[in-house]
Formats: sequence, structure tokens, C-alpha cells
Amino acid sequence: MTWLLLDADMLLYQTVAACEVEIEWCPDIITTHLPVKEAQLMFNELLDIKRNQAQSDRFTLCWTADQNFRKDIEPSYKGNRSGNHRRKPVGYLAIRRWAEQQFPSECWHRLEADDVLGILTTRHSDQVVMWSGDKDLKQIPGTHLDNDGNIFTISQLDADVFFYRQALTGDSTDGYPGCPGVGPKTAEKLIPSDDFSEASAWRTVVQQYAKKGLSADYALNQARLARILRDTEYTLNEIQLWTPPTIQYSQATTPSMKE
Repeated sequence: MTWLLLDADMLLYQTVAACEVEIEWCPDIITTHLPVKEAQLMFNELLDIKRNQAQSDRFTLCWTADQNFRKDIEPSYKGNRSGNHRRKPVGYLAIRRWAEQQFPSECWHRLEADDVLGILTTRHSDQVVMWSGDKDLKQIPGTHLDNDGNIFTISQLDADVFFYRQALTGDSTDGYPGCPGVGPKTAEKLIPSDDFSEASAWRTVVQQYAKKGLSADYALNQARLARILRDTEYTLNEIQLWTPPTIQYSQATTPSMKE
């Protein structure tokens, strides 16, 4: 049995963005609307495409909750997505309500869809194929479906390497900067996959932040913002914040976040 897990946020956004219609009533009045039936049909079609690509006989839509634990780490997280310049297409919430009622869905308190995907994929690694167009999911080991319909596997090593690199590069889309001046190519040189160890990788991360006058605690917060949760990091609704290996801090840190 193949169980397909989907980034429902992304699938929905693709649907409503494509179906949104703009009407110019007169030179100074322009409105947008969403033909709901058309959007529902397109969502079904996109879902069927993914299911056929994965050859799945079971699927689950994974959604982002209203609250986000990362905002407790950094209140400005994804703050660049607020405002009219990053508004969701019209009808987004209405189609989401319909999809959650229509299809098997998971939305977990204070987690993003990425976290639900990461937890379920690492919890049921022998059953799951995961789809998301978000590169962040490269830090989750397991079987993945890409946007072109190709199925591939990310090893534990490759997933861990990607995470530590992302702790350095940050993610401007999500609004956390990472280490100033460190881009993807530099991160690849700093954290090679050959002879990789987590302790060594984290030491490199802390050293790079220190060169920019930034503390180990700042580096830790950036890493925790980057981290997509895995199975062992979420138990009975308790979020276990990522803790680096063998590194001591000058300030106390909070290892877990409860409801």
C-alpha cells in the first residue's frame, strides 16, 4: 500500500491562483472573484494527477494550523507575508474548508503543513510517498514525489546535511535571514557530505555566526526556525524543539513547547 502525503497548502494555492478571475467594470473599478465549481474541479484534477504519479491507493492532505510555534521563537517569522502584497487569492479559505471536509486531512495545532509531512513521513517511512514543492522538505529523509512526477529517495545523510546548510543560509521567503553572507554555494563548501557528522556541522554553523558577531543562541534560533519537525520531535501534542549535539550555551534554552 502506498500512502501519499500532500502539501495541501501548496496544492490549494496553485488551484485558487489559477482560477481567480479579474474583472474591470470601468477604468477605476476592478474586482476579482473565484468560480467555486471550477476551483473545486481543478483541485480534484491536480489531486488525481499526484495520486496517479505516486500510484497511491491512500492519500492525506496536510494543512497549516492558524497558530505557528515558530512565532514563539521569532515573532517576525513569515512577517514578510503579511500585507496586501502577499495576500492569498480570493476564495482561498472557502476552498480550503470544502477540501478539508471532502478529503482525508490532517491539521495539527501550532504546526505548519511541512511539519505534519515531516512527522508522518519519518513515522511511517516504509509506507509513505510525500509531495511538496517546497525545497525545505529536502531535510526530511524518505520517499519523495517531485513536481514532474518523479519518485526519489532522500537518505538520512542527505537530509541532515541539507538541514545544517539551511541553518546557515536561512530562507528569505519565510522571513528568517540565516547567517549574513552565506548563500547555498558557500554552505555546501562549509558543510560537505563527505565525512559528515552533526557535531562537526553544528560547530561550523556556530563559528560562521560568530564571525558575523552573532551568538550561538542566535544561531540556535535560526536553526529551530529552519527545522522541519520529525517523528521524535512531536509527541502527544508536545513540540520538542531541536537541540544541537554536544554544544553548550551561555544561556538556558527551552527544550520543548507544550500546548
